[in-house]
Parts: sequence; C-alpha cells; structure tokens
Amino acid sequence: MKSSQSKEKAFERRAAIARALAHPLRLGILDYLADHGATCVCQLVAVFGCQQPIMSKHLLILKNHGLVSLRKEGLKTFYSLKTPCILNFFTCADKAFENHKNSL
Repeated sequence: MKSSQSKEKAFERRAAIARALAHPLRLGILDYLADHGATCVCQLVAVFGCQQPIMSKHLLILKNHGLVSLRKEGLKTFYSLKTPCILNFFTCADKAFENHKNSL
C-alpha cells in the first residue's frame, strides 16, 4: 500500500497532467496527432489556424508533461503522441459527460 505522501505526490502529478489537458487547442493537437502521426509544427499551425508562437507554447506544455515527443529534421520540428493511453481519458470523459447529460 502506498504511503499517504506518495499518494499525494501521485495526485499532484495527475493534477499537473489535467492542467496540461485543460485547453481546447491542446486537446485538438493530441487528437490530431493520434489520427495523423508525427506532424510538423508548420502543418499544425495551418490545421488549427493559429500563429506559430501560440502553437509552440501549447506544444511545449504537452511536451513538458510527457504527452508528446519531438524530433527535428533540418529546420522542421515534428511532434508525435508520446503517451497514446491519454486518449483513454478522453473516451472516459466523453462517457461521463453523456451520463451526466442523460441524467438531467
């Protein structure tokens, strides 16, 4: 059984991941990468219609939380989904939303 201190650390890590997920653009990026695989930042900018510095900021947040990885090819940077199991969270969240909506 985990100590209360190690449980608290685990909860803090989970909360940090939840904060990293708490933006529609970041959720869209993860969904896009799941469907398309490694993608250049320039393509993500075009798909989501935002400026490159904004996209880079959101990708950095996802990278710093272990959700995406990057590789460089010359001047281009490609991002891919590092932790595909995070998509299970989205499936669960959608079910929770439907259950709540149906109970109203």
